[in-house]
Amino acid sequence: MEPSKLTQYLCYQLYHARVLLHSLHYSAKEEEIHEFRVTLRRIRSLVKLFLVGSLPFPKPLKAAMQESNSIRELDVLIRSLSRSKYPKLYKYLFKLRKERVKTLFTPKYRDKTLALIDEYSHLLSHSNPDFLSEILIQKVLTHYQHCLDSYLALENDADSKTLHRLRIEFKDARYGFEFLEISDLHHCKEVIAHCKQLQNTLGAIQDTVNQIDLLKKIYQQYPLSETKELLQKQKKVLQKLKDTTRSELSSSI
Repeated sequence: MEPSKLTQYLCYQLYHARVLLHSLHYSAKEEEIHEFRVTLRRIRSLVKLFLVGSLPFPKPLKAAMQESNSIRELDVLIRSLSRSKYPKLYKYLFKLRKERVKTLFTPKYRDKTLALIDEYSHLLSHSNPDFLSEILIQKVLTHYQHCLDSYLALENDADSKTLHRLRIEFKDARYGFEFLEISDLHHCKEVIAHCKQLQNTLGAIQDTVNQIDLLKKIYQQYPLSETKELLQKQKKVLQKLKDTTRSELSSSI
């Protein structure tokens, strides 16, 4: 039986994750880790949209991806730093990242995750989930409308957790539309751009919250004046982002 467009797309993404995982074992560059995480997140989003009741995304594979969260947060923080302004902190963070990469991306982690990817890929290929194009399109459009309704219903003082959850919902919509676009089922480049825009708006707050939490932990382990200075700066950035988001919510979409 010929694989459906959904099966082809998901199995290709799993294959791509497999290739990236081999690269991580040898180099673990920031862009490779990010792409590996995005690829698995893309699969999770499509499973959530189309297959959550029949072929749920494996919890162990989700856990394997989440194990790289701390490295991703370090990468985001390091990239945002001025090396000349925060030399000691930069050096410490770089060393910490190197240690965490060495601890995580071991042959055991690689083999375990590869086995999970292969197992889920085989399951998808064997099941070959197929839907009418109209159903795939409608599922994504319905989810997108739900996202827009939730965005419009947000209170001006919505907390960061609420904004983060909605950010994830917009990611799901975006990856759904990207699948439709690439599979030539529905042309939606403008909607994809809109999802990215709202995703970035909502995500800026959560990224800053994550950085503040990370800096607090680092300051406890390795108290530097540079860390304290950056922590205070990020708190001000967070407040400004919240104020900006409130303003955007007040004026609607």
